[in-house]
Amino acid sequence: MFRIFCFSFCLLFTTYISKSAYSKSSINNDTLINVFQRGFKCAKKGEVDSAVLYFHKAIDEAKQVHDTVIWVKSCNNISFLRNSQGKYDQGIQAGLEILDILKEKNQNKSKLMALINIGISYYKKSDFPNALKYFIEAKDYALQFNSIIGELGTCYEEIGHVYRIIGDFKNAMIHYEKGLEVRLELSNKKAIAISYNNIGDLLLEQKKFSEALVNLKKSLKIKNELRNKKKIAITLHNISNVEFKLGQIRNARSNLLLAIKNRKEVNDRLGLVSSYLLLSSILIHENNFTKAEYYLLRAKELAKEIKALDQEREVYLQLKNLYAAQNKGKEALAYYDKYINIKDSIFNTENMQHMQEMETRYQTREKEQQIEVLNIEKEAKANESFYMKIVLGVFLFSLLPIGFFVKQRQKTRILKERVAASNRECTKLGMELHDSISGSLTYLCRSMEKESVGESFVDQLRQVSDEVRGISHQLNMTAIANQEFRDALSDSLQLDHFPEDIDLKIYVPDGFEIDDYEKKINLIRIVQELKTNSLKHGNASSIVISFSRLQNKVRLDYSDNGIGFDLKEAKKGNGLINIQERVELLSGKLDWQTSPGNGVSFHLTV
Repeated sequence: MFRIFCFSFCLLFTTYISKSAYSKSSINNDTLINVFQRGFKCAKKGEVDSAVLYFHKAIDEAKQVHDTVIWVKSCNNISFLRNSQGKYDQGIQAGLEILDILKEKNQNKSKLMALINIGISYYKKSDFPNALKYFIEAKDYALQFNSIIGELGTCYEEIGHVYRIIGDFKNAMIHYEKGLEVRLELSNKKAIAISYNNIGDLLLEQKKFSEALVNLKKSLKIKNELRNKKKIAITLHNISNVEFKLGQIRNARSNLLLAIKNRKEVNDRLGLVSSYLLLSSILIHENNFTKAEYYLLRAKELAKEIKALDQEREVYLQLKNLYAAQNKGKEALAYYDKYINIKDSIFNTENMQHMQEMETRYQTREKEQQIEVLNIEKEAKANESFYMKIVLGVFLFSLLPIGFFVKQRQKTRILKERVAASNRECTKLGMELHDSISGSLTYLCRSMEKESVGESFVDQLRQVSDEVRGISHQLNMTAIANQEFRDALSDSLQLDHFPEDIDLKIYVPDGFEIDDYEKKINLIRIVQELKTNSLKHGNASSIVISFSRLQNKVRLDYSDNGIGFDLKEAKKGNGLINIQERVELLSGKLDWQTSPGNGVSFHLTV
C-alpha cells in the first residue's frame, strides 16, 4: 500500500514538474517577444539607448530558449542603432556576434547584412582597409546565392564608395558600374537611380562635367517616374550646378526654378536656401542684380527662420559679392561685417558648447578616478600584510632601473615644458593678432570707406583683415582645444584661405572626438607642421589627411605628392624637430616614409 502511494505521488509530482517546465518555457517565449517588440518601439521613437537596452535583454532571453532568430535580429538592430550614434566599435561587436552565431550558415541574408554593416562601421571610422575587407567578403558571400539578390548591388556600391574616398577613381567606377548592372537586371528603379547618381557624382569630382550631366539626367528620369519630389529637387539642383559650370546658363536657370518649385511643395526650407544661393550666382553672372538681390534676401529670411547659421553666413557673403559687383561699397562692407560677425558667432558658440561638454566629461572622469582610488585603498588595506613581506625585495630590485626612469621622466618633463611654452606663445600671438591688428584693419577699412577711397582697395584690405582673423584662430590653442575636433582641424588649417590649386582631402569620421586636451592640441600642431612642409618645401599639389580610431588609440595618416626629402638630412630642421618632440610626448608609434622625388607618407598611432 505504501509503495502504491509512493509511486502515485512520484507520478503526480513528475507530471506537475513537466507542466511547470512547459509553462515556464511558454512564458519565456512570450516575454522574449514582448521585450524585442518594446526595443523596436523605442527605436522607432528615437529612444536609442532604451532600445539597445531592450535588445540586449532580448538577446539574454533568446540564449535561454535557444531562439537564434530573435538573437540575430536583436544583434542586427543594435549594430544599426550604434552606427547611427557614431558608436562604431559597438556596432562592429554586434555584427561579429552575428557572424559567430551563423558561421556555418550558407545563403543567409542576416549573415550577409552583418558583413555589410560591419563594413559600414569601419567606413564611418575611416578605417578603409577593414571596410574594403568586409565589403569584398560580403560581395563574395552574396555571389554564392542561387539567384542574383539586391544586396549584391549594395556590396558593389559600398566597395565603390571606399575606392572613391581613397582616390582610386578607376576601381570606384568599375564597382559602381557593376552595381548598376545588378540593379538593372533586377529592375529596381529606386536603386538604379542611386547608381546613376553615384556615377554622376564621381564624374563631377573628376571635373568630367558633360559625362556627369548624362548620368544625373538618367537618375532624374527615374526619379520623375517614382514621383518623389524631394529627391527630384535634389537631382535638379545638382544638374543645374553642373550646367552652370558648363556655361549652359539658360538650362541651369530653368532646372533650378523647377527644383525650387518642388522644394516649396514639400516645404524643404533648407533646400530652398541652397537653391536660392545657386540661383543668385547664376543671376549675378547674367548681371541681373535686382533679381539676384530678391532671391538672396528671401534666402536670408529663410535661413534666419530655420536658424541655419552656416547658410545665413553664406548668404551674407553672397550679398557682399552682389553689391561689390555693382560698386556699392557701403552695402558690400555692411554685409561683409555681418558675414564676419556670424562667422565669429558660430566659432564662439561652438567653443562655449564644447567647453561645457568638456567640463562635464572632466567632472565625470574625476568622480570615476575618486571611486577607483577608494577601491584601490580598500584592496591595499586588505592585502597589506602580504605586501609588507615582499616590499623590501621589490624596493631593492627597483633600485636597478631607477636611474633610467628618472632620466626618462626628466626628458618627458622638459619636452612638456617646451611644448607648453610653444602653445602658450602661439595662443598669445593669436590673441594679439585678433585684438590688435585685426581690429586696426577693420577700423582702417571703415575710415577709408568714409573718405571715398577706391572700393577695390578697401575690398582687398577687408580680405587681409579676414586672413589675419583666420591666422589668429589658427594660432589660438585654447580656442582650438575647446572646439569639436573636425572644426578645430578646419580652423587650424585655414581652409577658408587654402590655396585653390592644392587638392586637399580630409577624412574625419562622424562623431570623432579627442577628449584629452594635450593629445588634441599636439595632433593638430603636427598636422599644421606637415601641411607647412608640404606647401613651403615639398611643392605638393595634393594632400590627404585622415584620422581614425583603432580601439582606444587614434591614428593619423598624412600623405602628399611633393618632391619628398632625405629624412636623415632633414632632421635638423625646426619643423621636423617640433613634430618629433610632440610624437615623443604622446608616446606615439611613428612610421615615416619619404625620399627625394617620392612625396611624403606619415602614419602616427597614439
